[in-house]
Amino acid sequence: MNSKWPKLMLMSGITSAWLLYDMATATEAPSRALAILQYGLLACALAGLVGSLVMFASEK
Repeated sequence: MNSKWPKLMLMSGITSAWLLYDMATATEAPSRALAILQYGLLACALAGLVGSLVMFASEK
């Protein structure tokens, strides 16, 4: 089976981990706009991860 879902899971997982690491290790508080952008990107990456997991599971 040649599915795109494992690649999407990998990309979404890496993006989520990177954003969480970046937000957890910040030395100063980001501006309000940057914080909103980071949380929005994190939510999209996590939604992509969950969605790709569901689509991958439904293919089997």
